[in-house]
Amino acid sequence: MQLELISFKLCPFVQRSVITLKHKGVPFDTTFIQLDDPPSWFGEVSPLGKVPVLKVDGTVLFESAVINEFLDESFGERMLSDDALERAQQRAWIEMGSAALFAMFGTITAPEEAGSAAKREELAKLIGNLERQLAKAPPAPYFSGAKLSLVDTSFAPLFQRLFALPESIVDWDAVPTVKRWGEQLVEEPVVRDSLPEGFDEMFPMMLRKMNGWYAQQHLAG
Repeated sequence: MQLELISFKLCPFVQRSVITLKHKGVPFDTTFIQLDDPPSWFGEVSPLGKVPVLKVDGTVLFESAVINEFLDESFGERMLSDDALERAQQRAWIEMGSAALFAMFGTITAPEEAGSAAKREELAKLIGNLERQLAKAPPAPYFSGAKLSLVDTSFAPLFQRLFALPESIVDWDAVPTVKRWGEQLVEEPVVRDSLPEGFDEMFPMMLRKMNGWYAQQHLAG
């Protein structure tokens, strides 16, 4: 099976699939594009105009959650539960991870302070809900127990970016269980190796280019 992942280097949703591929030891090729100047063929393979896109022997899949479930069903040991109810719960928390990513990016790219503050409040509520869940069933060390799951691969890119910000947008003291889980995830070799080379320089550079209120306050220069 020939796999080609179409990627934008800094996209956290692409990174979810990279983590899953690396965890399962699946060989794949990567084609990088610039989302602000995509190649002419990109619209033909990405109906939503987004990455990631995975070509499987030429057949196109899109949306990171769909791609990850295909990879999970096709290669190696399953990363979602075999129990239907638990699997549905895991999928729901994966959606929570997506919502938290959008709230984070809204916080750091909003053009004005009021918009940034509103998104930061939304993020705090989501992370607070996650803390209540994890406090009832603490990661051991992963979301679903001893083995990395697709919930972990979905949240790991969020934590990497939150921890990389020069000025935190999360009150970590209020969500200690979430913080411990995040710190565990970002130290996983497959998570560290999923970041593009030069991420530490490219991420703040991207934020400066977007020139939101957060970048103006904390990323001058």
